[in-house]
Amino acid sequence: MDFASIGELQKIWTHCCTGGAVRNKKEAVKYQIVKYVEDRNADDINRGDYDCFVGVKDVINHFIHNHGSLMTSLFTDMKGSPATPSPETITWIVVTCIQELVDDHYLIYIYDRQRVRSRIAELVRYLSYLKQRFDGDYTSSPGLAHMVKLEVKSRLRPRRDIPLMRAVRTISTVKNVVQIDESIQPFLSQNLRDSLNWFRTMVESRFARKHTEIELSSFQLRGFQTLFQAAISREFSSESLSYIIQSSTASGKTEAFLFPILLYTLMTQERRGTKAILVYPRIDLCNDQLQRLIEYVYAVNTKIKRPIQIGIHHGKVDDLSLKCPHRGCNGSLQASPNGFICCDDATHTVDFVVNKYRMADIIITTPDSLHRRLMDREGKNNIWNKQILPKYIVFDEAHIYTGQSGMHVANLVRRLRHKIRHSGGSEPIFIASSATIGKSKEFCCKLFSTDDANIICPEETELEEIGREYIVFVKATHPRKILLNPDAAQEEQTSYTIATNLSAMIQTAFCFFHTMMKTSEKNRVIGFVDSIDIIKRLGEKLCDAEQKRRLYQLRTPDARLETSRNPQCPHLECRSLPPNPYINRCQTYVDGECWWVMQETDDRPMNIQIHKSGTTQDCAGRPSDSDEWDMMITTSSLEVGFDHPSIIGTFQYMAPMNIPGFIQRIGRGGRSPADMPIAVVVLGSRPIDCFYFHHTSILTNPNDSKLEIPLDPENRYIKAMHITSFTYDYISTRYAIDVLDQVYYQVDIEETLNLIEQSEENLLADICKTFNLPYEVAKDEIQQIKQYFVSCSKPLLAEDPTSKYCNMVRFRKNKTNVDEIVKSLHRIVYDLDGD
Repeated sequence: MDFASIGELQKIWTHCCTGGAVRNKKEAVKYQIVKYVEDRNADDINRGDYDCFVGVKDVINHFIHNHGSLMTSLFTDMKGSPATPSPETITWIVVTCIQELVDDHYLIYIYDRQRVRSRIAELVRYLSYLKQRFDGDYTSSPGLAHMVKLEVKSRLRPRRDIPLMRAVRTISTVKNVVQIDESIQPFLSQNLRDSLNWFRTMVESRFARKHTEIELSSFQLRGFQTLFQAAISREFSSESLSYIIQSSTASGKTEAFLFPILLYTLMTQERRGTKAILVYPRIDLCNDQLQRLIEYVYAVNTKIKRPIQIGIHHGKVDDLSLKCPHRGCNGSLQASPNGFICCDDATHTVDFVVNKYRMADIIITTPDSLHRRLMDREGKNNIWNKQILPKYIVFDEAHIYTGQSGMHVANLVRRLRHKIRHSGGSEPIFIASSATIGKSKEFCCKLFSTDDANIICPEETELEEIGREYIVFVKATHPRKILLNPDAAQEEQTSYTIATNLSAMIQTAFCFFHTMMKTSEKNRVIGFVDSIDIIKRLGEKLCDAEQKRRLYQLRTPDARLETSRNPQCPHLECRSLPPNPYINRCQTYVDGECWWVMQETDDRPMNIQIHKSGTTQDCAGRPSDSDEWDMMITTSSLEVGFDHPSIIGTFQYMAPMNIPGFIQRIGRGGRSPADMPIAVVVLGSRPIDCFYFHHTSILTNPNDSKLEIPLDPENRYIKAMHITSFTYDYISTRYAIDVLDQVYYQVDIEETLNLIEQSEENLLADICKTFNLPYEVAKDEIQQIKQYFVSCSKPLLAEDPTSKYCNMVRFRKNKTNVDEIVKSLHRIVYDLDGD
């Protein structure tokens, strides 16, 4: 023994481990204990042993033989001088750390204090014994779990060790290593120093910390440096090179592209116009990014000469719900004629968020809205006819652009590049960002029509292990009809139940919530279902089981919580550890019908919400915008961008539709670095479910081929649609606003046809270059467009019985706009309905 007594060792331990390096090393020891126990438990579970445990002696021997340097370092810091701990001291430290882990609910003792089990392994045990229960007697209740597997993964995050000021100094030297674009030279010479200072203030404001307390990761700095360098370089070509930022969820990808955008915007703020366009596949993602940008520019906008304007372009701008960015204020922003005003304090205002009718320095939009801005009056007036044109074009969550949507976006990019170039702008920089794209360089080149792509991502040596994540796979039993009272006489055997895959999901959902490890800040679950019909049924049945029947109470550990909810509880002594089956046998616990780890805070029904088709409802079916929920059941609509800080658990019902989407889903839980999120996947009876259960690594550790995003930008039908839209892009770019109004808003077919014929050769040349088409193919596409316009003006056949109705809905120019046409059509439909 290295000390005179255990008391002396206890005294030094208590004194030394309250802070500093000793505390950090003590936490490292505890983390390694948890890691060892969890890995041993996972191996046993995946062999079919759900009642697994690890002997405390095994843990001690593991540390003696495998973590000698860590124990020596800890011991040296405790004593204040170099020293090697004896086996007895290591034993005492390990046993003490295990006890602390048990007290903190990371481990539990099993039957006695010589064996331990991880908290996640105990949850897996409950899931393996799941039964379909409706009453107090479980003897004839059907089992719902055929098998269970557990995957435990280390959570890796880019190490953040570069001070903000060091990053700023690095960026200030970028101008020395490239040939500067002449149009940007004056801004670099006159504004770069001040812009870097304002940028630093922005970051301090966003993170509510001094710059000395803010650090970036290496890949964030590389992204900042590379993308800013491209913006000021004379040699950059948007057809030669594009960029993709790729890193795990919550690793700081957004800052890698947002920092250069903010600096470039500050530096060129003297010129009116849009400097960057951020494109998101969904409206809720646009709103999330708007909130982030507001937090960055709010404090700075009150001090700089010309505040940064943020544009939000999508179809639901009037429904924006934003938090007040004022530090310390918990209010929300409400729209007013002059911007947004905080509901808690009217002096907190945001007047720099604008819609499509005003110019903005940074625009946040969707692909659909950007498609219209290329053609319409708002785009011509507020984006394309300004002193400066968009330099950065970012497509975040780029893995969404698969299949047909990806084809549309790829052709939208082609039109956008042409628009910026022919409106007098310099080379735009196209950037994709995602956590889940395989063969990312090939994808990026296809999406942006570039020769090459630069991948900005963390190197393996830059990653650090920050914790663990758990993925539990539950293979449900096959659906079957179950006789509930098999011992009754044959003439009385009339009570049956159906055990379905959905039954397994329902029981799993409330077992998961009521037994997972929670804290006051991390206590929510989000679940994903790939069917509108199933989400409705799951939501209704789970609400019934949880809130009306409160079936979770049938597994309450009554003896430990001193309650009377579980009719099968024998009330044996088990407050400190589960009852020993050889000495103090509790058949209810042995059968998995006592969820021993439940706490008093778990003994209440969940507040459940269902999110589908863009709306959120409570269990009563009423629309809800409340944040007071414990479990959210949703479809793919919340797969990306839903970053609620309290989510620690996720579940997936049935095999996921695609692997990139699955990775995004389980990434919704545990957004903070210190979190250890849990995902539960309930797999059914279909062949694809069986396949994934026996090949779980495809979901948990997919290779590039499984994450590859299919994309064909050369699809002739999609390309033909965009050539038609490009015709209106061309008219918007080359002609005055009154001509655009006549063609685009008044739907003047004759004038449109006339303009096409007047400038057909120039239009064909632009189409060939933009869409990489042979001249004859482009000419054929234009010919089809012209034929369509001509057909719209042909007289109707008098003998055709439908002609009288077609005449009623035909409109010629006469200054008629689209809104007036729609109103007239409504009137006609009403009149026809009357006939």
